[in-house]
Amino acid sequence: MIQQRTAAPQETSAVAAVADYGTPGQPEVVSVGDFRLIAMVVGAVGTGAIAATSDDHTMVFLLVSALLGAAAGESFGFGLSRWAEVVRLHRVVRWRVWLSVLTVLAIACTLVALTPVIVNGGDTKNLTERGIALSAVAIGGGLSSAATLAAVKQVASYPLPGTPGQQLDALLRLRTMCTRMLSQLGILVLLVMGVNAAATGFGAKLDQGVVLFSGVVASFVVGTMYTPTAAMLRRRGALFVAEHFSLADIPAADLVEAAENKAKLEKMLGLDQTTIGELKAALVVLSPIVIGLVATAIQGYVK
Repeated sequence: MIQQRTAAPQETSAVAAVADYGTPGQPEVVSVGDFRLIAMVVGAVGTGAIAATSDDHTMVFLLVSALLGAAAGESFGFGLSRWAEVVRLHRVVRWRVWLSVLTVLAIACTLVALTPVIVNGGDTKNLTERGIALSAVAIGGGLSSAATLAAVKQVASYPLPGTPGQQLDALLRLRTMCTRMLSQLGILVLLVMGVNAAATGFGAKLDQGVVLFSGVVASFVVGTMYTPTAAMLRRRGALFVAEHFSLADIPAADLVEAAENKAKLEKMLGLDQTTIGELKAALVVLSPIVIGLVATAIQGYVK
C-alpha cells in the first residue's frame, strides 16, 4: 500500500524556492527576444530613413528597404544568440574569430566597391551613397553570424569532449544552428536584391544588371562564411561515425540493420550532402539568379 506523506514546512519552502529560481544546477535561460525586436525596429527605421532621403523614391523602395533593415536586425540578434550557445560548448579563441570576420568584411566591401567596374563598364551611377549605406546595413546584420560560424568551425576542428552520446548531441546542435543561420542569411540575400530591383525605376535609374550582380555578391559572401564551417562539421561528423559506428566488427547477420542505422546517422549529420547542395537548399545560390531574371522582366513590362 502506497502511503502519502505531507511535506514538512522546510520541504515546502524548498519547493517554493525551486519554483521561484528554477532547478538547481540548471543555467538560467536568458531571453533575447526583446533585443532582437529592438534590433529589428532600429534596422527598419534606419533603412527606411536612408531610403526616404531620395526625393523621388517609390513606396516599394521604401518598404523593401525597411524590410531589409528589419531582417538585418533580426539576423544580427539571431547570430548573437547562437554565439552564446557555441561558447558554452567549447572554448573559442577570439582573435581567430575576429580574423575570419575581418576577412569576410574585406571581401564584401571589395565586391561592393567593384560594382561600377563590373556592371556597365565603370558607370558610377550604379554605386550611390544610398546604396552603400543599405549594403552596409545588410553586411552588418550578417557579421554576428559570420563570427558564430567561425566559432563553430573552431569547435568542430577539435575532438568533442564527453561520451559518444554527448558528442553526437553537440554535433546535431551545431549542424542545426548553422542551418538556421544559413536560412537567415538567405533572406538577407533576397532582400538585397529586392532593394536594388526597387531602385532601378527612379532617380539615377540603376542598370538592371545591378540586381543580378548584387545577388551574386551577397551569395558569394554568404558562401565564404558558410563553406569552411560546413566542411569542417562534415569532416568531424565523418570521423565520429567512423570511430563509433564502424561495420568492421558487426556479425554478418546484423550487417544490414547496422548499415541502415549508420546511413540514418550520416543523413542526420548531413554527410550525404555537399556544401553547394546545402546552399541551394537554403535558396542562397539559385534565388538571386531567378529573382534577378524576374526583376528584369518586370522592369521591362513596367516600361
